[in-house]
Amino acid sequence: MAIFCFPLPKSSRKTLYWNDRSNTRPFMPRPTSQSRADLVDNALTAFWNIGFHAISMRDMVRETGVSRGSIYSEFKGKRELFHACLARYQEVAVTPRFGQVEAEGARLLDIKQFLDDGIASQESLDPPMPGCLVVNTLAQIDPADEETKRYLEYHTDRLTNGFQAVFERENAVTGALSDQEVTALAEFTTTSVLGLWSNCRKITDADEMRRYVDMLMNLIGAKLGAECP
Repeated sequence: MAIFCFPLPKSSRKTLYWNDRSNTRPFMPRPTSQSRADLVDNALTAFWNIGFHAISMRDMVRETGVSRGSIYSEFKGKRELFHACLARYQEVAVTPRFGQVEAEGARLLDIKQFLDDGIASQESLDPPMPGCLVVNTLAQIDPADEETKRYLEYHTDRLTNGFQAVFERENAVTGALSDQEVTALAEFTTTSVLGLWSNCRKITDADEMRRYVDMLMNLIGAKLGAECP
């Protein structure tokens, strides 16, 4: 909402969700105190609204209400805190929406619902829309920052895996695509969705975003030979 792109719930203290299809659990946090969890939630909102590179530790103290010394007692610095926020973003922003795409038996309609819900969530906020935390960070990331890139790649891989599972299910019925084409379509869809969330930061008309989603779903349906939801 991070995002990937949804408002951060003010009270959410659940165990991190990981998609079994990914076969990876790279960012499991250590057990946290309530104060540490609150710090991460508040810092996530600050990073989301201001940006990792733009925000200073002075800004972080102001936005979280936590002293600099207390922040450093929990994290080595801004970068480590940001990584905790990226993991938290998966839990509170991505899973509640994208989980329906990852669910067993999900179909194209679930992808459409996921995108529609994301737009509705963005539309409910005061402009400018914050977009997706991961997409926002991808535009700022230092190419040499391999550790942060792993967090971002986890997100994009998660989307691709979720889309591919749905497309494989649809393609089992129609047989329209080869395995390689199904994978390529999933990668294309991830790129398109990331572009949608990026553009939402400058688009004030949510109907424009909905038209983009309709076009994307029509293209996916045509490639799979499936009925477009």
